[in-house]
Amino acid sequence: MPKGSDTVKSNIMFVDDSVSVLESLRLIFMDEPYHVFAFNSPHEALCAIESKKFAVVVAEQSMTEMDGIEFLNKVKQKSPDTECILMYGFVKPRTVSNAITCGDVYRSIKKPLDINEIKQAVAVVLVGYEINVERKRARMSIFQRGTEFLLQQQGG
Repeated sequence: MPKGSDTVKSNIMFVDDSVSVLESLRLIFMDEPYHVFAFNSPHEALCAIESKKFAVVVAEQSMTEMDGIEFLNKVKQKSPDTECILMYGFVKPRTVSNAITCGDVYRSIKKPLDINEIKQAVAVVLVGYEINVERKRARMSIFQRGTEFLLQQQGG
């Protein structure tokens, strides 16, 4: 979404049990056209997903309460349209590739984070989210018009 756009800002969530990482992410995304939410508890983040729609969720793999892949799996169960990014430091590459193959993770980013890479990843994933949401909206509109047409045919 370009700066200065008339469209609604998307909600972006960051989850990491390191408060300093979350503060850095808030600063990195401060001037971006998103509503940024940061949680240092995956359980609190999951509660937020029940009351608010998030376009993108970015989570750390190595958290103490719950690992990032398990958390993102739960995110996808609660909010299938939400796109997920996994941040990781020391983890087996197979673990990350398995999460991507399963569909719970759209993209992964290695730590330490590169500012341009994280910004670009969120922007690209957000475009994918918006395309999917618009595609669903168009399908629903076509279905509704088809239903209206059939009802008119039956009534006429």
